[in-house]
Amino acid sequence: MSQELKEKIVRLMTESRANTLRIFDLAREKDLHKSPGFGFRPIIWHLAHIGVFESYWLLQKMKGESAPDERYERIFDPIKTPRESSVNLPSRKEMETYLTRVRDRVMSYLDKITFDENDPLLCDAYIFNLVLQHEYQHQETLCYLLHLLPVEKKIRPDLDKQQSSIVNRQSSIEIAGGDFTMGCVWRVFGYDNEFPVRTVNVPAFKIDANLTTNEEFLRFLESDGYKRKEFWSEEGWAWCERENWQHPLYWTKKDEMWFEKNMFDETSLRLNHPVTGVSFYEAEAYSKFMNKSLPTEAEWEKAASWDATEKQKNLFAWGNENPTDTHCNFNTNQWDTTPTGNYPKGTNGCFDMTGNVWEWTSSVFDGYKGFQPFPYPEYSAEWFDGDHRVLKGGSWATRAPLLRTSFRNFFRRHFRIAFAGIRLAMNI
Repeated sequence: MSQELKEKIVRLMTESRANTLRIFDLAREKDLHKSPGFGFRPIIWHLAHIGVFESYWLLQKMKGESAPDERYERIFDPIKTPRESSVNLPSRKEMETYLTRVRDRVMSYLDKITFDENDPLLCDAYIFNLVLQHEYQHQETLCYLLHLLPVEKKIRPDLDKQQSSIVNRQSSIEIAGGDFTMGCVWRVFGYDNEFPVRTVNVPAFKIDANLTTNEEFLRFLESDGYKRKEFWSEEGWAWCERENWQHPLYWTKKDEMWFEKNMFDETSLRLNHPVTGVSFYEAEAYSKFMNKSLPTEAEWEKAASWDATEKQKNLFAWGNENPTDTHCNFNTNQWDTTPTGNYPKGTNGCFDMTGNVWEWTSSVFDGYKGFQPFPYPEYSAEWFDGDHRVLKGGSWATRAPLLRTSFRNFFRRHFRIAFAGIRLAMNI
């Protein structure tokens, strides 16, 4: 079993690194050394940071070695080197040489260890999964940042895009009240904020079967939603005015027609695709315009995962079968959103609760009762600041393990560059 697990780790880490490098191939190196906007670090910074994280946990913390490159430890640590100081970075070739050195030493370490069930960092290869899922998350972040670049600065990969023209009229699904199990209940890797697992009672509610589409959000915009203070919270209105928000981040208007910027092109607004590039504040304002609300994290997780008949929780919205491109839009299989309702219904009759776009919830990102930081507080506990909100479900750029229904993404309320959208709920 130990050897099989090692072989699986080697395969997953090798595949993940190849995916990371393919993402960097989407733009010329000179454009990777510049900030894509909004004060973010140069895109190339993330390449070496992935290796520094891997080195820190697997070579320094676990194996007890010294850092392979003290300079990299400094400039690719987000705390030691703030965003504004991340300039004059090494070349991509130099960074890849560093990654190879780290990976060779990691593979040597993996070959010699045993997965001690009494060691929480080694049991079920936890620490390797931590490194792997860290890279997965940075792959999605890279997609956000590359999306900000002008389309002419990116190289479209070969892709057979298959998107139907399905249009679903919005309907609501009623979810019965009662208890359900919240958190990571399966023997899979989970972050500290997904624990401890507990029973939660959720009153009956309704939730939209589909994500909010561009067409639906356009009605909010054309009803002067960005100009009517009554739809916004006090903080949201302040951000709207300060940043001069007038429409979702990736929309533009030309000659009275709306267009949207996608990863590799600009198209006329696709009315049946989910709206994306909206902050929590915009999602909240839209929900008030619709006389509904954003679901709580518990409501969302119950609607997505809880099989009331079997009294069990599903790993993904459709069940426990690993995701494929017939289940949902994920893993950059399309490099774009797909029309709402393009995939089979989930456990409780909703569409796209796994993949396509992240979904804002109304819940503050905080620790569950009994939360214990592990293995380091900077992943979760540092962000229990009252500003971050929980997002659920995954996007078209999310890797398969992060699609689990217990996974908790979290962004500040004004954050707009994520592939994040809206699904509304209402009390009964």
